[in-house]
Amino acid sequence: MTVNYGKKFENIIREAFEKVPNVSVDRLHDQTTKFKGTSANICDFIVYKEPYEYYIECKSVHGNTLPFSNITDTQWNGLLEKSKIEGVFAGVICWWIDHDITKFIPIQCLEWNKQNGYKSLRYDHDGTAFTVLKGKKKRVFFDYDMEEFLNELSKDRI
Repeated sequence: MTVNYGKKFENIIREAFEKVPNVSVDRLHDQTTKFKGTSANICDFIVYKEPYEYYIECKSVHGNTLPFSNITDTQWNGLLEKSKIEGVFAGVICWWIDHDITKFIPIQCLEWNKQNGYKSLRYDHDGTAFTVLKGKKKRVFFDYDMEEFLNELSKDRI
C-alpha cells in the first residue's frame, strides 16, 4: 500500500495548528468533482489567531524543488488576492521530503520568482521572507511547533 504523504502531511499540519491555544482552524476539503459553477478551494487551511488570518496551502515534494505547476491557478491567484489584505498572511507550507525541511513561503515571494522567470523553488533557496517550521522528527513526519511558527510570522508586523 502506497502512503499518500500529501494527505498525511495536511493532517499533521491541521493537528499541529489545533494544539495552539486560542486558534481557529478551518480545513477546506479538496473538491474532487468540478461541477458547473464550482471551483477548487484556494488553500487547505484558513487559520485565525488574533490579530492575523492565515491562508495556507500545503505541498509535499520529493527531490530538490517545488514546481510552481504544483500550485493551481485558483490557488495561486486566490492566495495572491488574500495577501493584499492588511492582517492576512497567504502562502505555501512546503515539505521537501528528501531533505527533511519544511518552509512557509509567502505567495508574494513565489510570485516574484515566477515574474522573474523561475518555474520552481529549491529547498535551499535562501529567502529572507521564508519561515522554516521547527519540529521534532519522528520516523517520517514531524511534530511541528505551530505556535512558534505563528509567532515567528507575525513578529515582523508588530
